[in-house]
Amino acid sequence: MEYQFTHTMHGIVAKCSMDHEAFARWLNSEITPHPEDIHPILQEIAKCKQHLSSHYEAVFEGKEYSLYLSAEEVVAKANHLEMDLDAFEEMEEGLNFYDEESIAFCGLEDFELFLQAYVKFNATRH
Repeated sequence: MEYQFTHTMHGIVAKCSMDHEAFARWLNSEITPHPEDIHPILQEIAKCKQHLSSHYEAVFEGKEYSLYLSAEEVVAKANHLEMDLDAFEEMEEGLNFYDEESIAFCGLEDFELFLQAYVKFNATRH
């Protein structure tokens, strides 16, 4: 996942590569106004990594986007999507229901690096 952070008068703004735009939108709408909310997510990532053999999952429901964590992947999904997460997993790759701004998938480690980079970038403004 490619990403970039910038400081603006509204706080930190994230931009992600096209396939991961929903992660940037999630961060901008859910975390930038409340940066302290990132720490419970990092704690859940650690739990997911400890429970690799089980089906441990965590969900963070936000106002605009929700985040779904498991040992295998992370999903950022806009709350306005009617389809539930299980339906997305059942869909075959290549089908035309894909909206980069509404849903994105990535590995747990990539997402952890993304959040750690955000925390580090956020620390540079203080």
